Amino acid sequence: MRTGLLRGGSAPLVLILLATSVPLSVRAQVAAAPADSVAAPPSVTTDASGTSAAPAPLADSSAAHAAALERARELLRDGDYDRSIEVLKSALDLTGNDPARRRESYLLLIKTYVFLGNDLKFKPQGREASNLNYQEARRLIAECLGRRELRHTYPEPASQYPPEMIGFFAETRRSIFGSFRIQEIVPGTAVVLLDGDTLRVAPGETQPGEVNMALGEHVVVVRAAGFKETIDRITIAPDVTLERSYRLEKKKSGMWYATRGAGALGVVGGVIAAIAGRGGGGATTAAPLPGAPDPP
Repeated sequence: MRTGLLRGGSAPLVLILLATSVPLSVRAQVAAAPADSVAAPPSVTTDASGTSAAPAPLADSSAAHAAALERARELLRDGDYDRSIEVLKSALDLTGNDPARRRESYLLLIKTYVFLGNDLKFKPQGREASNLNYQEARRLIAECLGRRELRHTYPEPASQYPPEMIGFFAETRRSIFGSFRIQEIVPGTAVVLLDGDTLRVAPGETQPGEVNMALGEHVVVVRAAGFKETIDRITIAPDVTLERSYRLEKKKSGMWYATRGAGALGVVGGVIAAIAGRGGGGATTAAPLPGAPDPP
């Protein structure tokens, strides 16, 4: 009986004893604080001197992202595609402004959708569901490549990705990108700007060029010291490589303008001197006008 009373009836007495043993100021603070702040007080750290420091962050986004990817890979190995997708969607929110983390998240999420599509394809009545997952994989590829900092994303190495995914990337890339290449440029020291960024020579190429360019209009500026600048507006079409050649015109030097000016002044001066020489002290005789041309 005594044990039963202690388990069931002594709780109010214990609460009363605890309440009376807590200082009044602390009890007042607890009563005034919101419920969620009482349940989860902020973490406080102290430095070497014992002084309280700022509250510690709840989680580091980089560490949380790495943990989410590791968990998604475990689920993927177990064939739990649905839960892997949920984890990876959350991981995308943890990438912040880090292109490397965002690229890794996209690739793993797309890979999971392709695996799910492959798994459903050979099940009874599963072809429609398989195609829906393939469609979502293509949509995510377009979303990934549509980001300027991720447009050069490829499923590499190919051995780590299903063939269907590699095909989807190639197919999507052809539909949303074109390319631009310079065949010849004179002088060879010229600098080419594409939409304000320097156009560089890709490995294995001899002239500047760019792949994975967004469709539509772009501005090309060609500059070289001592030459006139050239501005060209180009239009990129899907799955097409646009080629251009540029030959810049030399600028006229200051000496050229000075020489031309001196020559003109010399001609004018000669005419004036001839007129003055013929005039002497008398009136100047005007040169006769040329006669009318012979009739045809």
